[in-house]
Formats: sequence, structure tokens, C-alpha cells
Amino acid sequence: MNELTIIITYYNKEDYILDCIGSIKNQRNQNFDLIIVNDGSTDSSNRLVNEAINNYDKNVNHINLDRNYGHAYARNIALENVETKYFMFLDADDQLASYSVEYYLSKINGLDGLIGPINKFSLKKPQYVNKDKIRIDYLTKGNNPNSFLRKNTVCNILFKTSIVKAHNIRFNEDLKIYIDTSFTLEYIKYVERFVRLRNFPFYFRGEIYDPFEGNTLSDQDFIFTFEDYVNSYLDSIKRTDNKDILNFLSQKMKLEIKKGFDPSLRDINIRYSVLEKPLINIVKTLKWNIIKDGKILYKLELLFLSMDDIENAKYINNIRSVSRHVKNIVQNNKMKNRSKYQLLDKEEAVNTETIVFESFGGKNYSDSPKYIYEYMQKHYPKLNYIWVFKNPNQNVITGNAVKVKKGSKEYYDAYSKAKFWVTNARLPLYLNKKDNQIYIQTWHGTPLKRLANDMKIVRMPGTTTPKYKKNFYAETSRWDYLISPNRYSTNIFKTAFWMDENRTLEIGYPRNDILVNRSNDQEYIEKLKKELNIPKGKKIIMYAPTWRDDEFVKKGKYLFDLKINLENLQKELGDEFVILLRMHYLISNALDLSGYEDFAIDVSNYNDISELYLISDALITDYSSVMFDFGILKRPQYFFAYDIEKYDKGLRGFYMDYMNDLPGEIITDEFKLAEELKDIDKHKEKYKDKIERFYDKFCSIEKGQSSKIIGDFIYDKTK
Repeated sequence: MNELTIIITYYNKEDYILDCIGSIKNQRNQNFDLIIVNDGSTDSSNRLVNEAINNYDKNVNHINLDRNYGHAYARNIALENVETKYFMFLDADDQLASYSVEYYLSKINGLDGLIGPINKFSLKKPQYVNKDKIRIDYLTKGNNPNSFLRKNTVCNILFKTSIVKAHNIRFNEDLKIYIDTSFTLEYIKYVERFVRLRNFPFYFRGEIYDPFEGNTLSDQDFIFTFEDYVNSYLDSIKRTDNKDILNFLSQKMKLEIKKGFDPSLRDINIRYSVLEKPLINIVKTLKWNIIKDGKILYKLELLFLSMDDIENAKYINNIRSVSRHVKNIVQNNKMKNRSKYQLLDKEEAVNTETIVFESFGGKNYSDSPKYIYEYMQKHYPKLNYIWVFKNPNQNVITGNAVKVKKGSKEYYDAYSKAKFWVTNARLPLYLNKKDNQIYIQTWHGTPLKRLANDMKIVRMPGTTTPKYKKNFYAETSRWDYLISPNRYSTNIFKTAFWMDENRTLEIGYPRNDILVNRSNDQEYIEKLKKELNIPKGKKIIMYAPTWRDDEFVKKGKYLFDLKINLENLQKELGDEFVILLRMHYLISNALDLSGYEDFAIDVSNYNDISELYLISDALITDYSSVMFDFGILKRPQYFFAYDIEKYDKGLRGFYMDYMNDLPGEIITDEFKLAEELKDIDKHKEKYKDKIERFYDKFCSIEKGQSSKIIGDFIYDKTK
């Protein structure tokens, strides 16, 4: 008989249930029972689970409930079917490292429980347990009663079945989300000795992918979870008289209130309105235990709440916000300019004839904002133009625009008074877009990979998938107009950016006007080549690969391996060609072109990629959206996807059919690439039909008039 049962409950988890079960099937030690409960899923989760366990050499107890009862009920059903000495829970969006079961069973030693660490999701999971890092503590309830409660979850705890059965411990089905603490508190009443593992990952917590739906614990919107958290706390404190535990639970509850009703939150007024009843209830329950905490204004706010005076509490909350800004100004710290802006920004400050431009967060003078500005500067020179830069002195612009430094007083003044905001990337949410201002978002490319709301998982430092999506939604809701380059993009923007067609201007990208209007302007093209010091008569090929996450090693250190093999290219192509290298700026810092000075040019920091397209006879890329802009020129493209097998799963996250819709050949071998590049004209003829189809679908709307359309539109609005 096995010693352990693993319990998985799921509801509509089709996007990641297979990864979860895969981590179970990959366990080195398979001496465990498996119970899976389908809590009435309406998506394809159930079918996927059946397929996954069909070829699994294990007798899996797969229970299907007729409707969604909630995960407390689903877990209770699973508990009735446990027959082993120990059991543990695994959430359907989480994964176990392959060594977990083996290690757990070797350390439990008949004790009353094992607590394993829970780590953030990682693509690079360890392959074995590092004995120099892992810490094993054998503890008693008397000295460490809170060890079971630290993560707010029952997951990755091995529970002793005899304790649960003897005392009929079950999850409280009246709670919706925070069901774990009450169960754990009942359990630890009967615990004597247990083992705790620290400092090494075993259990990897996934994420809930849709912040607006779902009933799991991770990162849901505070407005939907706070009342249940309060109810869970009230339920929990009835289940223990241990002072250490009560203090631990109260401290967590107080922290939830303090963070959840912080005056700096954008939705603080909504939170106060919607959560008035549970907020007052919990403050009254905590009484002086919470009112004694914090500074004087916070105490006063809590005191009003305990007296049912919600209006004065909200008033004090607002004063707390104002006082922070005043403090920043008085102390003359780095936040002073933003604080002045937050306090003084008003609709009356808006000037109808002022336009502020920004490209890639102030990085440079480029992209669609540049071309809109240059058209307007030429035709409407009397308007007030402002450009935002991180380093104003390092950016040369034409015309009479005022340059301001990002974060300066002038920067906030610009966004306070400009009637029109024109940018190609997201702006910080602390900029207050007022009702009498117009925000025109040009965006920066035809989407190839999934964007924003269409992304299943966001793996970025300092955020989670739900937080990323909520912040993105807050941003796109400010956009009055979004420029689209084609119908394909317009349809994507509807779901990815929550954009309706009334706010979407399907006119082509202003930055691409130059590709339409000057593609045959040989004098201009030769001028650009001369500026880049390219000898006359050379054929030019640009290499513009996408950034790969695995090129990042650690802060300030990046892997670098130029896969196109410059040595072989130079040998095969000879003196007829020049290669332009358009790399990610982090990688470009590591470029060493010694010995290739006459053959390869690093253009990674060249501001205007549209000018580089114009002078290039062909493009080498892989999974980058540069293919769409270059497609306007109907010139040959080579898709050097050397790691396509590794990217195969990622390709499913593309909007287009990468394997069939490209206007050129997919090449995985560096030597074959060199051979194909020898005869660009032959390649162009070979893929002529595909190039035309690609153009018709993605590029045909570009007529070279986008800057004029937007520039005239803005000018008309100034009137």
C-alpha cells in the first residue's frame, strides 16, 4: 500500500491542467495514490485530464461532479476517498518538482506533518535537491504553532490521514476563497511533532490567468476577495485559543486592511464604497488591537470606522494621501515633482493647442510619433509641441518643439497642459488623463505574439499575470484612439486591448509612410547609406532577431552567441554584401565585430528602423514582428528560426500560422542560410506568390498618408 495520496481539484483549468498532471507523472517516485476532482468544469479540462491519465500507468481516481460546488466541497469529496497514511493537495495551476515525492517520503518518518516551501513559478527548475542549500527543521507545535499558517494555503503540506479522519476535519463550505486556514487550525490542534523544509524549491505556484474571473486564491481583485478574507478570519479565530496563533492571524488581517485601503490606490474610493460593511465589521472586531497601530491620521481613520462614520473615515483617508504629497514637497525628495502634479493638476490647465509626444518611454526620437510630429511641424508650425526624453541632450529633433526630461517638473507640466498625448507605448498610470484631454496611442507594431489580455501567462519581473492585465486594462481604458495598421490587427486589438472599433483608427502606421513614399527614392536611399558609411554598390542584408528570455543570465549579464555565423557568411557572400545587425540593446552591448568591420555594422542603437528597412535589400529575422513592416517593400525575407523546436510550444501563442503564412522560407541551418542569401533575386522570384499574399493581408492598407490623417485630425480638434 502507498503512503501518500496527492489530491488535485480543478474547475475550468484547460490552459495549465496538463502541466500540473505532467509534473505528477514526472515524479521519480511513483509510490502514491492520485485523486483528481473535476468541480463541474464547463471547458475542455475534463477531456484533457482523461487523455492525460489514459496512458498513465496508475489507477487514478477521477471524480466528476455534476456542477461547480466550490473547491471546499471538491476537497471534502476527495478526503472521503483517501486511504493512505498521508495526503497532500496540489492546485491545478501549480507544479511539483520531479524529486518532491521521493524527498517528502524520505523525511516524514511517521511524524504528524511535513511543510514544504512554495516558490514562484520558474522555467528553470532544479533537477535534484542541493544538500548544501536545503534546511530541515524538526519542530513541535508548542514552539512553532504558526509554521502551518505562513503561506495561507494547505498546498505542499503532508497531512496525516488518521488525524483528519479521527476528528472529522473538513473544509468550511460556507467560505468561497480563503478556505484553508480554518482547516489547518483544526488540524494543528492534534499535531505534536512535524518537519519543515526550507531554502529549496519543491512546489511551484502558478498563477490565475484571468483577473476578472475564477475562484482561486491567487491575486484576485481585492474588491472581490476582501469580504471572504474577513469571513475567513472571523471563522478562524473561533477555532483556536492559542495566543501566538491569534496574534499571528490578527497581524495578517491588520496588514490586509492597511494595504487594501492605502490612500494611494487608484480605486480607493470604489473600495470604500463597495466594501464599507465588511470593513466596518472587521475594524469593530479588532477594536483597539488595530486602532493602536500606525500614525495619528491612520488611527483617526480607524476610529471613525469603528464609530460607523464612513464619510469622515474617507475624508481622513484623502487627507493621508494629500499629506504624503505635501511631505514629498517639503522634504524636497525625488518624488516632489510628481506630488506637485498630483495635487495641482486640473482640467483648467489644459491648453487646446499643446501636443506632447513620447516614443518608447522617452528612449529616443522615433517611430510613429516622430512622423506625426514632423508632418504637423511642417503644416501647422504655430502649435505648441513638446517632446519627452530620458536624456533630452542626446536627442536631436527638427522644428521648434520643446524637449523635456522625463520625471522633471516640465515633464509633469507637459502632461498636465497638453490637450493631446501622442505615444507609441504605455504611459505611467500616475499620469492623470483628464476628460478634456485626448490620448492617441499609435502602438509600435503589427502583433505576432499574443498581447496583454490575450496572454495566458506573463513572466516578467515584479508582476504577476493578473496584476499585469489589470494595469494594462487601466491603461487602454484611457486611450481615446488607437492606430491600427490592418484589419488583422484591429481584430486582435479588440480582445488584447479591450478596444472597440469606434476608438480604433485603421489607417496604417505613420512610421510606415516613408516605406510607401520613398521606397523608390534612390537619391534619399543613397544619402542614408552614405550616413551609415556603407560603400556604394554593396547589397545590404539586415539581421533583426527577436529577444529571447533565456539570453538573460542575471542583472547586467547576458548570453551572447551570434547564430548567423558571421565568419561563414563573410566567406560565402564575399565583398558584395554588408550585414546590418539590429539586436536587442542589451545584447548589442556585448557585440564584438573585430575582424568584420567592413562586413558587419551594428545598427542596434540607430533610432529609425524604417530608414534601415529602406536601404536593405533583404531581411533575416525569426519570430519578430519586423516582418510586417518590411513586407510593405515586397523584398525577400529569410526566417532563420534555428531554435524552432524549442519554440514550438511558443508558436501556439502566435496570432498567425507561423509555419504557413510567412513570405519566405524557414531556415534552421546557418550554412543553408548563407547559401540562400547568395541569390536574393532568385529567392524573391521563388516566393513571389507568398510575398504578395502576405502584402495583401498585412500591408495593403498602407498608402503613405497616415501621418497626414492623424496630423490633420489633431489640428481639427484644436479648433
